[in-house]
Amino acid sequence: MTEGVHQRARQVVRSWLESVSGRTVHGRSRHSDFGRKAYELCKGKGLEIGALHNPFDLDAEVVYLDQRKTAELRAHFKKHPRVRRISQIQLVWKGDAYPFIDDNAFDFVVNSHVLEHVCNPGRVIQEWLRIVRPGGIVYMVVPDKNHCFDRRREITSLEHLIQDYEADTKLIELAHYRDYIFNTAGEAEVTHEASEEFAQKCFKGQTSVHAHTFTARSLDEFLRTLAKRVPFELVLCEQQRSAPLHIHCALRKVGQPRVQAPNK
Repeated sequence: MTEGVHQRARQVVRSWLESVSGRTVHGRSRHSDFGRKAYELCKGKGLEIGALHNPFDLDAEVVYLDQRKTAELRAHFKKHPRVRRISQIQLVWKGDAYPFIDDNAFDFVVNSHVLEHVCNPGRVIQEWLRIVRPGGIVYMVVPDKNHCFDRRREITSLEHLIQDYEADTKLIELAHYRDYIFNTAGEAEVTHEASEEFAQKCFKGQTSVHAHTFTARSLDEFLRTLAKRVPFELVLCEQQRSAPLHIHCALRKVGQPRVQAPNK
């Protein structure tokens, strides 16, 4: 009886939120634990990387960047129930640097479950900060390894992450592919084969995998150490209580704000 009342109450709240927001309430809604903080911090004009069918629900002008064109993404995920929600992509790019985007171009950059895929997290964060204005926000959500298929893997060490940054490493190491392939085999949602041949193939093709692993503590330590090399203020680094898979981080770019031209 009580559970039925609770379910009905949740339905009423959901309907009300949909009516006032003008959109379907989903996992990244501004009203959810996942989307609330991003909604508060990401204002103005920004870039969302890898949104797919789950873009953040923001009160902002958003440019979407992905590795594939919109039609290609929709064809690839055609069996996904939310395929129609894949955002229209404006920028298609596979690299971790954006030479076609000017310095200070955006008010924010936002992404979810992207950082763990990149070769060099420190350099990628530096690049995201380059393209936001001074005072702008880089907002990212990173998975906690203990709450996904990475649970058997070791945490990527602070020393390794900083070494990659200092050396400006450009390729994901074979050791990372071996770690991922052999230590995630058999986990839920993992279907790849566990073989040296497959690891070598992924390395040669620089296949997108979870190259690095984090916990809330290790990510906080990395970001605080990186802040000594890259000018930003760590605004937020905390695990989502209702879904501990997600670690939410917000970085504010340090520097002189843009000066508006006087009205003529």
